[in-house]
Amino acid sequence: MIKYITPLTLLGFALGCRGEPPTGMQHLTRNFGIAGSSGCYTVSGALDQAGGLAALSGAISGDVEGTVVTVPGPLLVRGAVVFRPAEQTWEITGGIVEPLIGQTLHLEFDFVGIGAELPLVRVTDVKVRVVEGARMGNLTYHGITDLSDFPDITSHLEYHGVICP
Repeated sequence: MIKYITPLTLLGFALGCRGEPPTGMQHLTRNFGIAGSSGCYTVSGALDQAGGLAALSGAISGDVEGTVVTVPGPLLVRGAVVFRPAEQTWEITGGIVEPLIGQTLHLEFDFVGIGAELPLVRVTDVKVRVVEGARMGNLTYHGITDLSDFPDITSHLEYHGVICP
């Protein structure tokens, strides 16, 4: 069985790496690209939001541009760690991923933040899943949520990942 794993793995890599990158797109960010012939796009940028405990809203910038609304679920605090499920809606109005322009994406994630440097909560490696509006997508968030004007909250999160329109 083990002697078949290496050839199958190499075959999988060879099949997954087929396809040519798009041409004539010198204006794209360094990380932008189409993942082979899958029609999926690597994206990166930032979310800047403000609001209260019930909802945050703000702007999306980077490879995807538009507005974002985050509706958090119940809060759970364990020591310095904050857990909170959340749902987001992205209204995409611009950016360099043309198939997404004009689309509405719905995303879900479990917010995990470390409050070791309060009033700043560090957000590291939060996994986000596109559940509607695209075939699929997985992103990762990193950044800071600022509680210094609590109950008013501000948040700057960087996103990186893949979206398949």
